[in-house]
Amino acid sequence: MKLYLFLLCFACIRLNAAEITIVTEVFPDFQYIDENNQLAGRSVDKVRNALANTDIKYTMLAHSWAVSYNAVLRDTNTCIFSIVRLPKREDKFSWVAELESFDSAIYALKSRNIRLKTLNDAKKYKTAVLRDNFSHHYLLERGFSEAKNLLIIDSLDKIDKLISIRHDILDFVILSKKQFNYRAQFEPKLKLLEPIFTLNTQHSPLYFACNKNMPQSLQDRLSLAFDEAKKKKTTLIQLLTNLACKSININCRV
Repeated sequence: MKLYLFLLCFACIRLNAAEITIVTEVFPDFQYIDENNQLAGRSVDKVRNALANTDIKYTMLAHSWAVSYNAVLRDTNTCIFSIVRLPKREDKFSWVAELESFDSAIYALKSRNIRLKTLNDAKKYKTAVLRDNFSHHYLLERGFSEAKNLLIIDSLDKIDKLISIRHDILDFVILSKKQFNYRAQFEPKLKLLEPIFTLNTQHSPLYFACNKNMPQSLQDRLSLAFDEAKKKKTTLIQLLTNLACKSININCRV
């Protein structure tokens, strides 16, 4: 009988334990590779903090966006961040938690002195977008065409050289402003580019999302973990604010 109860308890532990793969891309300063060759960044911290007090084991890997995106579409116990929630993607993923907002812009060579009044003006030019990235879907949803005005690429490596040398096939590239500033530290030629049009990303926040076929019980545990982490952060902010107010002898509420 004791052996039966032990095996039953062991089985329960095994059922409650879970192991997932979390994939992402290098997208400073949300996630990047630090000087110790480790994944770091604001979004990385949020994901790790949310999972710290759970029994969910995970492996976190950084690939190109196309590799990570296809992995979470294909593999059941796989999640991805930081991914923008778009109408075209809505039914492809389980949207677990909102992480934060971001900004993005169309960049062009300063020397060409191109100006855009509206996004539609960009349809007269060729814009490079990462395959299945936010910019790819964002422009498709607004009438851009892969056959006419989009150049689909798998990596942003040497993008400055491509724009400089191949005017005949490429005019613009879309980058997060923080991503651009980060990359420009190590790729001086990027400073030849300038933002010429800011995209409206106000209603397109970054998310932690998972394969749509992940067991619902595991999705619920992940969602709860992020909710609890958010509550703890809110409570801490309130506590620190109250302490600051008391220190200067004023009444304030958060």
